[in-house]
Amino acid sequence: MDFVDYQLENKEQFWAELDDMISGQMHSSSLIESAVKSFLRFTALYVDEYLVADEDLMRCCYKFIDCPVFVKHRGHVRRKLITTLVKGTCSLQMMIIIGVILLLDGRAHVDTFEMMEEEQACRLVIDVLWHRRDDGPRLHQIFLELLYEMCRVQRLQYSDMEVVSDDFVEYLFQAVEHNEDYDNDPYSYSVIRILLVLNEQYMLLANHVASSGKNNEQLENRVVTILAQKGPTYKTFGTNIIILLNREREPCLQLLILKMLYQLFTTESTFEYFYTNDLRVLTDVFIRELHDLPDDSETLRHTFLRVLHPLLAHSQLRHSHYKHEELVKLLKSLAGTSRSAHYLPISETMARLVSRCMKVPWLSFRFAQDELHLQQQQQQNDLGMSFIQPTDSATSSASTTSSTLSLPDMAVTLPPSPTRKGPDVKSTPLGSGLIAGEA
Repeated sequence: MDFVDYQLENKEQFWAELDDMISGQMHSSSLIESAVKSFLRFTALYVDEYLVADEDLMRCCYKFIDCPVFVKHRGHVRRKLITTLVKGTCSLQMMIIIGVILLLDGRAHVDTFEMMEEEQACRLVIDVLWHRRDDGPRLHQIFLELLYEMCRVQRLQYSDMEVVSDDFVEYLFQAVEHNEDYDNDPYSYSVIRILLVLNEQYMLLANHVASSGKNNEQLENRVVTILAQKGPTYKTFGTNIIILLNREREPCLQLLILKMLYQLFTTESTFEYFYTNDLRVLTDVFIRELHDLPDDSETLRHTFLRVLHPLLAHSQLRHSHYKHEELVKLLKSLAGTSRSAHYLPISETMARLVSRCMKVPWLSFRFAQDELHLQQQQQQNDLGMSFIQPTDSATSSASTTSSTLSLPDMAVTLPPSPTRKGPDVKSTPLGSGLIAGEA
């Protein structure tokens, strides 16, 4: 099917021509490739005229994904689209069309992103984001989403991560810094997710190299390195990921944020990257999430605890002791020492992670105080009980008269310590696995 170049008079003619173009049945390889080529040339010609609105662009691409040629020859057509993109010879408009098709298809079928990795498309995507960043926000936004999805579902190759430069990562941080209100700026939100997923890729790569025994040199985590070198310049990123963790309910993104926090709280040069007020909000989020996570979110709960330890031990919280009473109560609850009978027994991993948090010096002091308080309370209880032990005469009289006062009523108890309340954390509804290399 060869494309015929002619002018359309209106949008209705465009959709009619498109439907006619993609409705046919194709069986031979040559006819399939010709149909794909005709579709790309036709739609690219009218992207800036009839597909300006995002909903129109997506409608167009979904029509192609649902057409007989794509449905019956999905693997062949995917590879044709990917190789066309990787060659780097197509127009800006054609790159937009291909990018959206691969993005929509990949979100429904992960095979698409895996095939993109096989065809070394990741390097092309990064190259477009870096070297063609001035080609328009539409192309940039689409390729940000493509890179995020590719990184989210698989471990990238060593050669892919080699093309990620310091300048590219710093460019991403600058984009976040200059677009502080990510709530109203989807571009900034997309960039934040790219930084998070790149950090995870570095962690996965480091773990893979260490466990494989290969001679590949460890790649420096450029995301953490930039923050270590220029953290005060890029504070907005830190504030935004805490806000995002407070609102996010998608486990995959929660884990990505926690892995980023783990890296920052275990790297000495970034111990104090965050503002103190942001750390207080973060502490409130941790307390809420560890209280509220359901029993089937064990992996996420473990990850929160893995990050809680360095947060308490290394950040400015070690000086301010913020929410120490609430943290003590939380850890006791998670350890099972103050749980109700309906709670399930805690796992060995949970016990180990909670114990590690309890040993943070400024918290362990509080636990020691509580233990002393309990001992003193027990001594007082024992003393109160000794005063009402029955004498021989009392025993004699007790045979005829029963006491209306029980022993616990006589026990001496100390009043509970007052609980200091902190600011409420707004809870607004909006993969990972455990932190690599951490027990």
